[in-house]
This record gives sequence, structure tokens and C-alpha cells, in this order.
Amino acid sequence: MADIGLPKIDIVFKGLGTSAVQRGSKGTAVLIIKDDTDNTFTFAEYASAGDLTSTEEAKYTADNLQYIKDCLEGIPLKLIVARMDTIGTLTDLFTDIKGKAPMNCWIGIAEGAVADHDALVSFVKSSNTNDNKRYKAFVHNATTTDDMHVVNFININVKFSDSRGSQTGEKAVAYLMGYLAGLSLDISSIAKTLDKFESVTEPSDIEGDVNTGKFVLYNDEGDVRVARGVNSLVTTSQDITDDMKFILIIEVMDLIYSDIFTTWKNFYKGKYKNYLDNQMLLIGAINTYFKALATDLLLDPEYDNKTTVDIETQRSANVTTYGEETVSSWDDNKVMQMTVGTNVYLNSNIKILNAMEDFQFSIYM
Repeated sequence: MADIGLPKIDIVFKGLGTSAVQRGSKGTAVLIIKDDTDNTFTFAEYASAGDLTSTEEAKYTADNLQYIKDCLEGIPLKLIVARMDTIGTLTDLFTDIKGKAPMNCWIGIAEGAVADHDALVSFVKSSNTNDNKRYKAFVHNATTTDDMHVVNFININVKFSDSRGSQTGEKAVAYLMGYLAGLSLDISSIAKTLDKFESVTEPSDIEGDVNTGKFVLYNDEGDVRVARGVNSLVTTSQDITDDMKFILIIEVMDLIYSDIFTTWKNFYKGKYKNYLDNQMLLIGAINTYFKALATDLLLDPEYDNKTTVDIETQRSANVTTYGEETVSSWDDNKVMQMTVGTNVYLNSNIKILNAMEDFQFSIYM
């Protein structure tokens, strides 16, 4: 008897769910550099500073080599160095990055000018909207942001703890992006002191900047810390909520999206007939995945995290074929049975857990 095949997607999702914390403890960082020292390559990959042999180090200027080491200090899963000529164009490099970088990664520019950071923001927004990517940009003082996948760092100056001393803020991008890429899904970016810096120049209104989507460092009794782990999202709506202003929430959202999208693409898409029984197998597998995420407290275990058929969307999609009067007479079970062409209409309702960051403690005497 031939293998039935379909239920294996359940096994895949179980594995993804139980390994989510481990996999999400380290993300991929993509660091864009401009360097003509060795123009025979576009990409180089490093898992740790130990991979920087003398041969590899010789490929870069001293400054760019330092940025690479800075980024690796955050212990990302992997660092992809994306090199371009000093007279090259970012647009061409962005095209190459799409073919190289994983769909869920951090991207930043070492020593980029404001125009470069703005170009990166546009690239990330476009890729996420049009190409199902989940890129996250870490930029310095970009002019147009307001996006959950863009973190806009604004400190004008930082003082490194090493011999570099005081430097302008964009020279901290590599380190900070590596820090965020290597940060576990268990904690917020405010949880650790940033020992890489001796001090920073604080903006005049830290709270105001945070409220307008700025990523700010501040001095805290001799330590440097992140004021609030926020991205640049400011404008909210019914579907885009205040929770989505937090980097930690977006990291979990992107992990879930990438897991489901990739599993669908590799194991399900185009392989099975579009009828309710097959859709329910897919739904059951996703719900099993959610349960595993809740066990590890990425999702709230007290919440009913689940996926279902999107009844209203599927009902509307049937109107063209069967007419409004007929479709409106169907109950929900009938609508679920009436699949539409190649389309699978599902929706999910989940609650992602944030970190404890705010504390109020009153003592009465």
C-alpha cells in the first residue's frame, strides 16, 4: 500500500513547535558593507568570530572587519556579509539579497548615509508586502519609517568601551543589529546591559522619542541600556495594534509566519486536492503547532490559540458562482464544504506573550 503522505505535515509542525524557542534564540543577520579590498565576492557567511581566519580578514578594510566582529558579538545564528563596491548601487545588491537571505532575517548597513538607510527601509517594506518576506531593517535616523519591521535607532553619538571611543551613531548599527538578531525569544532587548558602550549621547526627550517609534539607548548608573524594545510603528488600526510596536512580538509573529508559510510551500502547496477534509488536516496540524508554542510560553497557554476556516471570506468568494441569495442561505458547515478553486481561506486567533517590562508597586502604611 502506498504512503498516504498528507498527515506528515502534522509531524513537521510538531517539530517546528517544539523547537521554536531553540530556533528563535538566534536569527540571521545580514550586514551590508561597501568595500573594494576584494571584489571577487558578493556574500560571505560566518557563524562566529572563529570563522574569521587571516584569509577572511584580508578581504576587508580595518573598519569593515571591525563591524563584522561587532555584529558577531551578538551571537546571531549566522552573519551574512553582503559586499558592494564603493561605487556600486544598493538597488543591485538588494536584488542579490533577495536570492540569498532567508525570508526572516535582520538587515543593516555599516556606515550608511541617511539616504542608504532610507533605501533599506523602502526595500524591506516592499519585500515584505510584495514577496512574502519578513525582513527586519535596523537603520539609523531614517526619515520615513512607521513600520513594524523597521527599527530606527536615533542616538547621535555612542562611546565605545574599546579604543574607538566616541563615534557617531551609525557606527553602532552593526553591533546593535547583531545583538537583536542573537536575542532569545524569551527576553526583551531591555533585559541586558550593552557593555560594548561606555556611554551614549541621550536625546532630549527619550519618552517622547520612544512613543514616536524610535529605538533609543540611555545611560543607567554607569551602564548603557535599551530604553524600550520598540520598532518604528506608530500608526495603528483594527488589524495593526499597539502590541505590534514591540520587537519581541514581531519576532514571534515572524517566526510563526515563516514556519507556516515555508511548511505550506514545501509540504502542502499543489500536492493535495482542495476539499474540506484536507483543509481540516492542515488546520489540525497548525493548531498542534500553536499548542507547542503555548507550552513554551511564546503564546499564552490560557488563551484559545487556534486556526479555523475563514467562513466569511469563503462565503463571499462563492457569491460569484452561486449568487448572493443561494450563498446567504448556507449555514457555516455548508460554507466550509464549498471550497473555492485553488484557494484555502484560513484565519487564526492567537495571543503572543510579551515580556514583563513595566512595574508598579505600592506600599501603604
